[in-house]
Formats: sequence, C-alpha cells, structure tokens
Amino acid sequence: LVSILTPSASGSMSPNGRNRNELVRSALLLVICTFLIMVPAIINGFPLVYSDTGTYLRSAFQGFIPGDRPYWYGVFIRLTSLSGRTLWGVVLAQSLLSALYVLRFAHALLPSLRARITTSAAVVLLSATTGLGWYACQLMPDLFTAVGALAVFLLLCGDARPWSRVLDAIVIMVACWVHLSHLVILPMIGFVLLIATRRSELPLRRERTAWLMMSILLSWAGLAAANRAVDGKWYISRGGHAFLMGRSIDTGVLRPWLEEHCPAEHYGICAYIDSLPISSKAFLWGGNSPLVKQGGWEATREEYGRIVRGTFTEPKFLMMHLRGSLASTAQQLSVWDITSELESTWYRTSDSPPYHMIEVTMPHELASYRASLQNGGKGELSLHWPDRAHRLVLLASLVCGMVLYFRGRRTKGPVPDRVILVFAVSTIIIDAWVCATLSAVETRYLARVVWVLPLAVMVVAAR
Repeated sequence: LVSILTPSASGSMSPNGRNRNELVRSALLLVICTFLIMVPAIINGFPLVYSDTGTYLRSAFQGFIPGDRPYWYGVFIRLTSLSGRTLWGVVLAQSLLSALYVLRFAHALLPSLRARITTSAAVVLLSATTGLGWYACQLMPDLFTAVGALAVFLLLCGDARPWSRVLDAIVIMVACWVHLSHLVILPMIGFVLLIATRRSELPLRRERTAWLMMSILLSWAGLAAANRAVDGKWYISRGGHAFLMGRSIDTGVLRPWLEEHCPAEHYGICAYIDSLPISSKAFLWGGNSPLVKQGGWEATREEYGRIVRGTFTEPKFLMMHLRGSLASTAQQLSVWDITSELESTWYRTSDSPPYHMIEVTMPHELASYRASLQNGGKGELSLHWPDRAHRLVLLASLVCGMVLYFRGRRTKGPVPDRVILVFAVSTIIIDAWVCATLSAVETRYLARVVWVLPLAVMVVAAR
C-alpha cells in the first residue's frame, strides 16, 4: 500500500519513514473514489450487462473458449466474483483499479494535496457523466483500455520505483489479454509518448523504455502461450479472419474483389456474391450470412485468410481499405454518447445470453438481475441526461485543452503540460482508429476511453 498509494519520496527515505497520515489520506480517498465510480451500478441495482456479457460468463464458469474473443476476461470474472458468489466483486475490482490509476496519475504530476483534490473533483465529475463509471460497472473488458493507457503513461513518465513498474507492467499485460485491440492500442500509445518526451529530461528513460518493451513482449508472447495452455494451440486470435472479412464489407472492398477474382479462383463465398450482407455486423452475427452457411468461423479460416491477404496486397484494394479506415475513424470520433446499447428490453428476456448465463451459472443472482433498473425492475434505465452531460464535458475539455496547450506559460519539468495533453488526445485517436479499422464503429469504443481527456485537462489546469 505504501508503494502504490504514496508519491515518490525525495532522497533515500525508507517507506517506514514516510508520512503515515499521507498514506491514510490516500487510502481513504481511494476507497471513497472506488464507491463513487460504482454509482451507476449502485443506482442500477446490479452490475450492468452488454450483449457480449453472456459469452464472458460462459468462459468464466463453463470453461468455454470463444472463437471470436479472448478467454481471459472470463478468468478475471471468475476470480473477482469469488468463483461466482457475487458479480458485484467484478464491479468492485474494476472500480478500485480505475480509482487507483486516476489517483496515481494525479500523484505523478501534482503535489500531494493538489493531487488528492484533483482526483476527488475528477471522480465526482466523470463517474456518471463519462465512460469512467459506466464501463467500470459493466461486465465487460472495455474499462481496461483507459486503465491500460494510464499504466503505459505511468510506466514511461511516472513513478520509477520497482513495485510501481511491476504493477504497471502487469496491468498492461492483463489489459492486452482481456481485449485483443489493446495489443495494438497500448504499444502505439507508448510509441507516441516516447516521441513526445524525446526532448524531456525524464530520469531513467532507457530503463522505462525497456520496461514498456518487456510488457508488450510479454503481452503478445504470453497470450499465445496462455492460449496454448488452455486450448492446445499457439495463437493470438482465432477470429481475425472473420472480423477482417466483415470490415471488407463495410469498406466496400469485398464485392468488387470477389467479382474480379471469382471467375479464376473458385472460393466458396463466390456462391453468395449477390447476397452479401450490408454490414460487418450482419456478416458476423446474422443467422443467414455466408459465414454461417459456409460452416462458421473455423471452417472458413483458410479461405477467408487468403481473401483478406489478397485485398491488402493489391494496391487498388489497399487504397480502398485506407479510405474506409479514415472514414470509419472520423465516424467513430463523432460518436459522443456513453452507450445506447445498455438501454434494451432484450436483456430481460430469457433467451438473451446475459439472462441465460446468470440463470444457469448463478441462479442466486437472477432475482437481483431481474430487479435492476436496466431490466425494468424499478423503472427504466435511460442515458438521456448522462449523454447530454457527457457531450458537455467533452466539449468543455476540448476547448480548455486547446487553451492550455497554446497558452503562453508552460510548466517545466520531466513531463511538460503538452505531453500530458498529447497523451490524452492520442489515446482517443489511436483507440478510435484501431477499433474502427479492425472491427466496426461502436459507441463503446470511444466512450470507454474518452474520459482520459477531461482527466488530463483537470490535471494540467491544477498544475
């Protein structure tokens, strides 16, 4: 606790010599912020669920290995729910992790008192008005995007003590294991930070860079090894071919490529060239899509892999991919809602995956689940006002961030103000680009990470 919660001490003072009151205040603030972040779930009366929650619960309690996502967020759910005793344990763990990294981010850049005040203000403002609370309270791995980004920042620009480095490295690795997009997003954020701080006088710069590289290497290699341990095969993703085929539909690449190549190369999907779905969602999840008719994810791996490689190696189609990527990124950056997907009556029906898996694996939680606001147990969940507040917070953050970036006086030191703001903006842009390019445009892909910007603006303003 001393190592994690207290800022770096000057000189060579031992942990036992640090101010005990400082530790108590930080620990108390951490507890308070954790419960403030849990406000959306507390109001809902149960952890929030999403359509993918059912798959993660199945991984957690039935050992199911999904073909379209990592197995390891299920392990996280199993551990933090105390083997299925209560799903509130997952929300508590995610909220605690969020509060810890908000507090450490502020402590790394501000004096102790000012860091505590800024942390308190940030959590109070952002918990219910941005994705901070709404994603910490979901049974989904999306929270780890922002937390992983903050871990990258702290590893490169924050506390250089061994235990802090180990904690950040572990969080980066866990973030990469629970959602595959983080395998690309977090290294890119680290690369941008290394460029942004190239002229800064960061102590132990080479060692910090080595720690980041080790964390990324362990994330990639460790994930492949972990998948081998549970599935008997070395791999990073089993569904990449299908997702990229879906993206080829969204970007308008697939149909013209098939029309050009099907006469000479007889792919199975050529039989469906005139009935291709209109979107990647329909292609991946529609019950009547070519993917289903051709036998599913495993059966199409080789064929779809060859088609995807073909579309990326021919200049004409590569340019179509690039134009589609830029257009989708711009569209993703324009989605300023928290997430409309939480407002659905589908979750309360017995055939929805979250309902079914809670009923099968944790029947003692079903009554609380059905009584939640999200399921109409005590009214109806509406994000109308949170969404409005969210847009206002983002707009104010953009305006204030620009003013702070271009102001005359700039804070000197190892981590200048501009680096902090560049980190926040680049995190949002990289997240939007990776997700919109490799998956699809989804409300949650932006909302899960965009709260880093108002946090960074508040810290810079406090400086």
